[in-house]
Amino acid sequence: MDNTQNRKKSSLLINPKFQWTLIGYAALLATLILITVYALISYGFQEFIQIGNQAGLPADHIYFQFIQMQEVTFNRVILIIAAVIGLILILGGLAISHKIAGPIHRMKYEFAKMRDSQGPELSEIHFRKGDFFPELADSFNELVAAWRKGRS
Repeated sequence: MDNTQNRKKSSLLINPKFQWTLIGYAALLATLILITVYALISYGFQEFIQIGNQAGLPADHIYFQFIQMQEVTFNRVILIIAAVIGLILILGGLAISHKIAGPIHRMKYEFAKMRDSQGPELSEIHFRKGDFFPELADSFNELVAAWRKGRS
């Protein structure tokens, strides 16, 4: 049984700097998109108000009340959407970044183990199912096989 199956899952934050940076960039992009959508739709509401004013409707006309109701509803919906997107970004970002940072952390661990060992110790490694960059483990395992073949 390899080391990845023996280890307990300690934390979703394997490399916090990388993981929070990745989540931060995604959050920034989502925020810019939400702000743009909000601004465009708010501009549309202002255009509707201007059309009502140009038509000479009184300020208490049902048309303006309807526009105001729609704008309030829109603001509530955009707030809920922003909260849901934020939650999805944080949870999804942690999960995906964990699958990226995990294999890199494992490779660093194996290299440190090789460096610190008394004799040359090379053993195959395996990543968790669903981890990104499985080719890193394959390449490392090819190196181990070539090293063992060269020693025999």
